[in-house]
Amino acid sequence: MIKLSETERKVFQFIKDYEIFKKCDKILIGVSGGKDSMTLLTIMYKLSKLSGYQLGVAHFNHKLRKESDEEQKFVRDYCLGLSVPFFASEGDVVGYCSENKKTIETGARELRYEFLYEILRKYGYNKIATAHHASDLAETVIYRLSRGTGIIGMGGLGPVNGKVTHPMLTVTLKEIMDYVTINNVKHVNDSSNEDKKYVRNAIRLDILPALENINSKYDENILRFCQIVWSYKEQIEKIYDERVSETDEVYEFKLMSDFFDSEVLRMIFLKNGKYPPNYEESCKIISMKNGGRRKFGNIVIKRKKDSLTLQVMKQREA
Repeated sequence: MIKLSETERKVFQFIKDYEIFKKCDKILIGVSGGKDSMTLLTIMYKLSKLSGYQLGVAHFNHKLRKESDEEQKFVRDYCLGLSVPFFASEGDVVGYCSENKKTIETGARELRYEFLYEILRKYGYNKIATAHHASDLAETVIYRLSRGTGIIGMGGLGPVNGKVTHPMLTVTLKEIMDYVTINNVKHVNDSSNEDKKYVRNAIRLDILPALENINSKYDENILRFCQIVWSYKEQIEKIYDERVSETDEVYEFKLMSDFFDSEVLRMIFLKNGKYPPNYEESCKIISMKNGGRRKFGNIVIKRKKDSLTLQVMKQREA
């Protein structure tokens, strides 16, 4: 009989509560080699023995640090020891960001998820799992609020966003640190996590400790707030089904000139694994004149009378 630790039970219960995975799902886990993703891999490997999950690991080498190749080898060798399929790719993040006028954070994320979706499609996985946890959730809420998000955006990361899942959202960073120590989980340390030139690092290193001084349970409280927003999102999903029709990566969106137009628009982006436009940008899109056209990443948006047509263009080659 497999015995689960408190943290493992917490993740398992969260998976059941939000129906994140079904038995025998084929799950692709994004693993960088850091403590968060190695904790997720360790827990999911154990849970796979209970629920029959078929696991695969994907590692994207951003080539941003001299240690990147060593980290890729570390994850590959670890997966070999578990007999878990391993997939890797690399990309010119700096060149991509320069060409597309994006920050390193945004460009790296886009290339990483493009790779994850490519492996998912090519090898028949039906879910992607990433190691975001409760402290990441708090960081994301603060970041998105500062950028001008909608209500769904205030929910931060959700348990399930299309094919992408976050099964560790109820686990705090302290619990991960304890889990790594108690279970001797091997991992690598990413020195770039201490670089405050990256916005999210600055939030994690400066703002979150200030919140902890105000309330040591800030991350748990933000999680509860997000759970309320996740329920709101379920209602938006129903409205989405009433207003949007999908055909071959083309979305026909009937505008109703109400508050929910912007939320439905953003949900189309989320369903395609893309950062949605912020609230201000969403309003500009919705208010385009007949015949207007805008492009966000690989999504082309056109206005036709009282509707929007969104076409998802083919992904660039990884």
